[in-house]
Amino acid sequence: MSSSWVVTVIYVGGMLIVMSTFSYIWRRRKAASAPIVPWFPDNTALDTYISLLQADPPATELQLKSALLRRAMTDVERAMKLREDRPALHSLIQKGAVGDELWNSFLQAEQELQNDIMEVTREADTFKKDWGQTIFHTANEMVQHEKHKKISDQIKELKDKEERDFKKRGEREKIEEAENEKREKAKLEKERKKAEEELLKMEESEKKKGKDVKGKNKKK
Repeated sequence: MSSSWVVTVIYVGGMLIVMSTFSYIWRRRKAASAPIVPWFPDNTALDTYISLLQADPPATELQLKSALLRRAMTDVERAMKLREDRPALHSLIQKGAVGDELWNSFLQAEQELQNDIMEVTREADTFKKDWGQTIFHTANEMVQHEKHKKISDQIKELKDKEERDFKKRGEREKIEEAENEKREKAKLEKERKKAEEELLKMEESEKKKGKDVKGKNKKK
């Protein structure tokens, strides 16, 4: 009986290992055959630079340099994004929360970025000697400047919004104050008229009583 139990455990364990291995291989093959979804959207900076190279009439050197610098800035931004995404993605893969196709997409993005950086460096050297060694330093500074400008613009926008809201609140409070004052005046006017009417009634009542007393005295 003991030997039969051991054989059963070994059999079940072997089946689990086989199924796990098969599942792993199947998922790997499926991921390899599935189309890789790009990690980033189309590189418009690259498309612009290529379009300028092929332009007719030819683009000026200044236009080409500006386009190449913008392309380098895109590479810097993508490098920063990949650096931020890698730890979280690696953690998710270890937990089995995402499939291999996402990791393949990430690796492809890294390879494409590396290729583009090398190409930008070569292109930069065609315009100016050793510009390829400094273009990404310049691009990084411009990216940081744009970030700071964006944050500054957002802060200004929030400040302007707060000022507009404060102004609106002030105007609304003035309107409410005027309406309250108007209602209060109407209420006081209504109370004044009511008091006058009651006073007139009292005076008429007193006059009537006086007439009644005089009439009784005449009869006597």
